[in-house]
Amino acid sequence: MRYHYEFVETQDDLPVRLFVNSVKDIRFHWHKEIELIYVLQGAVTVYVDQRQYRLAEDDIIAINSMSVHKLECTNLDNVLLTLQFGPELLDDEGTLFACNSMSQTEYNRYRYDRLRRCLARMVWESNKKGPGHRNYSMGSLQTLIGHLTRYFTAGTGGGPQEKGKDYDYMRLNRIIQYVDKHYNEKITLQTIADQEHLSLHYFSHFFSDKIGIPFQKYLTLIRLEKAAAQLSDTDKSMTQIALDCGFANVKLFNQYFKGKYGSTPGAYRDTLANAKMLDPARKPLTTEESSSGDYYETDTISAMESLYRYLNDREGSPPVEHDMPSDQRDVVDVQADAGIREEAFLKHWNRVTTAGRAVEGLREDWRRQFAGMQGEFPFTHIRFHGIFNDEMMVYSEDEDGKPVYNWAYVDKLYDFLLQSGIHIFVELSFMPALLRRSNETIFWWKGGISPPADQEKWNGLVREFVRHCVNRYGLAEVKKWYFEVWNEPDLTDVCWSGTKEEYFAFYEATANTIKSVSPALTVGGPALGYGSLWNDNWAEQFIAYCRDREVPLDFFSFHVYSEYPFQKKEIGKLTTIMPPSYFLDSINLLKEKIGYGQPHTPKLHITEWNFSLYDRNLLHDTMFMAPFIIHHALATLGAVDSIAYWSFTDVFEESQVLPSMFYGGFGLINREGLRKPGYYAFRLLSRLGSRIIAQGDGYIVTKNENEDVQILLYHYVHVDSLYASGDRTGLTELNRYSVFEEKGHKRFRIALEGLSGSYKRTRHVLDREHGSVFDEWIRLGSPAFPTEEELKYLHSRSGPAMRTDRLELSEGYAEEAVVPPHGVQLIMLEKQYR
Repeated sequence: MRYHYEFVETQDDLPVRLFVNSVKDIRFHWHKEIELIYVLQGAVTVYVDQRQYRLAEDDIIAINSMSVHKLECTNLDNVLLTLQFGPELLDDEGTLFACNSMSQTEYNRYRYDRLRRCLARMVWESNKKGPGHRNYSMGSLQTLIGHLTRYFTAGTGGGPQEKGKDYDYMRLNRIIQYVDKHYNEKITLQTIADQEHLSLHYFSHFFSDKIGIPFQKYLTLIRLEKAAAQLSDTDKSMTQIALDCGFANVKLFNQYFKGKYGSTPGAYRDTLANAKMLDPARKPLTTEESSSGDYYETDTISAMESLYRYLNDREGSPPVEHDMPSDQRDVVDVQADAGIREEAFLKHWNRVTTAGRAVEGLREDWRRQFAGMQGEFPFTHIRFHGIFNDEMMVYSEDEDGKPVYNWAYVDKLYDFLLQSGIHIFVELSFMPALLRRSNETIFWWKGGISPPADQEKWNGLVREFVRHCVNRYGLAEVKKWYFEVWNEPDLTDVCWSGTKEEYFAFYEATANTIKSVSPALTVGGPALGYGSLWNDNWAEQFIAYCRDREVPLDFFSFHVYSEYPFQKKEIGKLTTIMPPSYFLDSINLLKEKIGYGQPHTPKLHITEWNFSLYDRNLLHDTMFMAPFIIHHALATLGAVDSIAYWSFTDVFEESQVLPSMFYGGFGLINREGLRKPGYYAFRLLSRLGSRIIAQGDGYIVTKNENEDVQILLYHYVHVDSLYASGDRTGLTELNRYSVFEEKGHKRFRIALEGLSGSYKRTRHVLDREHGSVFDEWIRLGSPAFPTEEELKYLHSRSGPAMRTDRLELSEGYAEEAVVPPHGVQLIMLEKQYR
């Protein structure tokens, strides 16, 4: 049973509870903790001290220990920051505060601003988790309490025991629980007075003093809350709801309801129904549960702007671009014996590269970027959407409806790719217009997501396509290809407008068609989205279908991104960021679901992965991406057969192209051909040897057959908890590094045994000061449309700094290397022979 006295649990690291939340209706409750509420966004109604206040954005109020209070939403959405701390932190536990910014003037505003500043500091430190964050937070808390005591003290109440008179609160609790249980019955002042053995006059004053409103008004509020819940959750008539909730008649119910909610019960229900139609699957981003009421899910988009501006005023706080002192560093010991012979490992990150869609591969800038990348760190396969898009002109029909196939553009693209030394990872999509059952499309270029109107015509297209490829390039070549049937069919009405069962049948027919050309060809799918992997049994059902019907499934493909999307009414697409272990966790979950390791289980390919699933995430251009790529490439070693980074280029048009050249595109290379830090992450990974001799937190040490040694160091820093929960206010076109946890430099103490002789040491340094083209663009003045001279300069400044020297080793190799946040270093020791 829920009681109305709230027991507040403090955080693990601080004697407070500090959280961001939204409120719907929080019934009257009390707790011994002092509570400070700051309105980040919207408005909220607060009942406290026998008064009612409507607080708007930037307002702040203090609620004293054991004060009965209630919160209600208004007609505006609200996002609140709430701080709760125990009275034992005060010099006098009985101190009462009169702090309510409704009384703020231009003359006393500075007093309230000091409280806001302390809250901002505490939130900043709580989310950044930098070294000493607890001490900083405690200092801000003590300063806040000092400000409250100095400027807002309103006397003392003799401590919670005397002030509250525990018996009175026990009595009040009994009354509130009785009303919650019997609200639909006839309850009068006399009913409760008799139950509590009080006179009518005494009880009336007792209740008003404790709650702040008369008993009858409180009873009406409770009945209205219950009625609102029934309007939302049931199909009962207005008459039935009125009677169920204790109202004498419908007319009275309508009158009271409109007074509280601003609309009739019928209009209120219609509004709720429309909201559910617009957003039927609303999921919580964060949830704060309270024994006293209804704290519900909140996104913090834009909410922190009103608070964080207090970080940069004259009394100061950490600047937005903040870094730790160089002496505050994590220390990592890198120890290995280079003489030990280890087994060779599969470099799964350089098997498959990806691009947006087929027709882009006919462009000169796309080809130039691809050829340059393949020349530096070649991939074995390439995957992209849209080989059957109408723009590729592969399918038409004559006057009699007979299929006409045209492979001219396909040949142009595939000829170029195969001449570049790469094989094809064929994604069979999307549906040509003449084959569609319906007209749903995806992306700016309108890829058809409909199942075929005629399965046999689709089978004919696939059969002739595969035959043409075998005849043109030879079976020996096409046997090296992969045929992936569709893209993310689990995303209903996004990438596939049919049912799940229709996709299963579609996959079966398509896979059998491919195998009919040659059983030696490799076919698989379904390019599963990671949401389905975590939220339903799509993968298990697909595997079971293929197993039970003996459908060919040589590989299982799926996608993983760090962002997890949610849909929010009136706000649009919101995301939360998953922890760094999410990729490996997803792989392990899939293996468990499909019984990986049992006889005849398919191989596993991640055919898309990146930080964000949106091609407009500004972090994609930053130095963050280099350690992000390296971390996930190394963390998933041996877990899957390949991981295909999405994608190699910003010559990519799922959405309309933006004017900015650093707009957060997926690519390793921007559309002007500038190579981002992610590009160099793959180049440095490609320099690793064939055998691993050590691997740990932020490093890997490898060795070649000729005794050359490679030491790759990286400092991965995850986004902070605010950004992870959906807050993007710290991210702008020019300021893209304030959304990360605050970390110091990382110091690696390297000690390798088993090395002797003469070595050439080459050090590659990639960080915000060395080789990050986005940071260099900022230093250049961030020109929106750079001139040829400026582009040439940026090209010259892109890529790791490099320096070499000679070493004579007799007792191994030892050194210390310091890597800043988001930095990468590759140290190559090449054996020299005389």
